[in-house]
Amino acid sequence: MTQTINLNSGNLKDIERRLYALEHASPLNNAAIGRSGLLVYDGGVITIENGGLDVTGTATVSGTLNVTGDTRLTGTTDIWGPLIVTGDTDLDGVTTITGDTTVTGNFNVDGPMKTTGTLSVEGLTTLKADLEVTTGRIIAGSITIAPDVLDGVISFDNGARILAAADSLTLLKGTTSIDADGTRVRIDGTAGRHLDVDGVGASVVGEFSVSTMPEAASGTAPNVYWDPVGHKLMVII
Repeated sequence: MTQTINLNSGNLKDIERRLYALEHASPLNNAAIGRSGLLVYDGGVITIENGGLDVTGTATVSGTLNVTGDTRLTGTTDIWGPLIVTGDTDLDGVTTITGDTTVTGNFNVDGPMKTTGTLSVEGLTTLKADLEVTTGRIIAGSITIAPDVLDGVISFDNGARILAAADSLTLLKGTTSIDADGTRVRIDGTAGRHLDVDGVGASVVGEFSVSTMPEAASGTAPNVYWDPVGHKLMVII
């Protein structure tokens, strides 16, 4: 069965139908844009209400991208050029910075901070807690503090040292020294000469100048005298 066309009938009703369909059409509800692209100009705006914008390729913004709501970035984010952040910034997770970093203003660290490289502090430094050095040494100008030698050693560029042992403290310079162990103080000079001072008195080993000091035996001596037998400087109070 074939359709019979009445040549005496016009096609006005078909035109009306096609105009009605065109007036009520929504061609952009399911549209595809080819190589020619889509141009919005002369202050035009694309508004998305209760929808979304999915970009599978690349989105290029040559002007300014203003974001009023939340911004969520998943994956690698590369930023070239200055980055200015105004307001609070929270970084949750591991953060790696490669390159120079300058902080102008207060830099507060509430947790542990570890540096494996060289730390240079060129401004005023205020320490309000203990400074604990577990390994290494402290160098302050011509003074070196070595906590890992004996119970601690302080060395000076002129060769002088202060040594702390388990039960004594020694000030050493060349072959001379002063040693204190809590009950006795010993002053060592050269050629084996030394002076010992303890709870009993003072004793001298080696030569001692007594040209103006009288010699006397016990019982007939003045308040201060030199005991030639015991080689001691005696003081009677």
